[in-house]
Amino acid sequence: MANDPSESAKIVETSGNFRDYLIPLDHPRLHPSDRDARTHAKGVLGNEQIFLTPVARGWVENYNKPYWGFTTNGAVVPDLWHYDSAANGPTAGMVDAATGVIATATEQESESFKYPVDAREWRSWSNPEVIVVDSGLRVDEMSAQLREAVHNLLKASLSPEGYKKVWTAMLMNAFLGDLTRLKNVMNEHSYHFCLFGEPSEDRPWGFNIFGHHLCLNIFTLKGEVVAGPFFIGAEPNIIDEGPNKGLRMLNKEEEAGLAFMKSLSTEQRTKATLRGDINDITGETMDAGRWNPADLRGLGGAHQDNRIVPMEGVNAKDLETAQQEALLDLIAIFNELLPSGPKEALMKRVRAHLGETHFAWIGPVNDTSPFYFRVHSPIVMSEFDHHNGVWLANALPKKYHIHTIQRLPNRGDYGTALYEEWLQQQSSVSGKI
Repeated sequence: MANDPSESAKIVETSGNFRDYLIPLDHPRLHPSDRDARTHAKGVLGNEQIFLTPVARGWVENYNKPYWGFTTNGAVVPDLWHYDSAANGPTAGMVDAATGVIATATEQESESFKYPVDAREWRSWSNPEVIVVDSGLRVDEMSAQLREAVHNLLKASLSPEGYKKVWTAMLMNAFLGDLTRLKNVMNEHSYHFCLFGEPSEDRPWGFNIFGHHLCLNIFTLKGEVVAGPFFIGAEPNIIDEGPNKGLRMLNKEEEAGLAFMKSLSTEQRTKATLRGDINDITGETMDAGRWNPADLRGLGGAHQDNRIVPMEGVNAKDLETAQQEALLDLIAIFNELLPSGPKEALMKRVRAHLGETHFAWIGPVNDTSPFYFRVHSPIVMSEFDHHNGVWLANALPKKYHIHTIQRLPNRGDYGTALYEEWLQQQSSVSGKI
């Protein structure tokens, strides 16, 4: 609704309470309310008047292109990603949990969600409620036992805080389904699940789970656990009624990003601030290549695997020591998904390239206004963005609709660089090099 400028022009902003922007339940968008996800997707993608339709067409074109990787200039920086035997992640537990998924699934179900470790379907993820690339098996089409097995895999692969964040995102999606009465389209199970490779303690494999406001790619190899790309969002980001009343999410990222921007001097803020209006929903105030109707200011979203994004903003080498540590802490918050060992391994890589890390900001700097920020290094690119309404009717960005995205540049995404290093080592051992 609100992504359509003609609709947005009719809406007058009156408050920061998401309930003031609920779409009326008699609105045509919400009917028929009993439609399922595939019927919904067919209806959306068959309507050229909906902004997502041409965007999704472009996504599929990108999906069909060979994977190169997220870079700053089109060239992959070599020698960045190397296996770290000290990562000591929970690969053994992940193997047990993944084996449980396979054992619980029927043969037909396994065939629908199992892929080779280097399958293109790693890149099939997207974050709308609309099914764009229909890969894997939907969790809402699984038996209760298989759903439980998938959640056991998530628990085994993530930190306790990370699993809580993922489960909260799922509950937020269900809450939005309740608000809109579209429970068959948006619920805590409306995600696709894919398993890549054979679960093994000494060979590479992984999985992804993706759907509305939650897309998570997990790769593992002998204790290494890599999460990227991932997308976690919410609209709204608070549940104010029902059994999950009081749940909030993404406030840690929001508070830490704002606090960091506030810590900068006037000169540092000037360097950090990018051109653009946080209330821009058409992209007219943004530089070319810095905006799209699906992600707004976000650059690392769905099907942007080969995107070129130069470093922008203030360089960490121009920060004081305490500010540099605060910037590292901000990156660590994004990566609280990871178990402790793999998180430490990632942060060691990030710290080694701190002098090449940049922080960028769009929006006012106060406690009430929406904003966007990006932390970009050769190892990670973490983004936070407040959005206007999609399933709520706020014409302008509000602090209760949030998107967070993380990319692992230079072929770190999907564990690609680590997998390629492993392949090279295997070839060397076998005498083929």
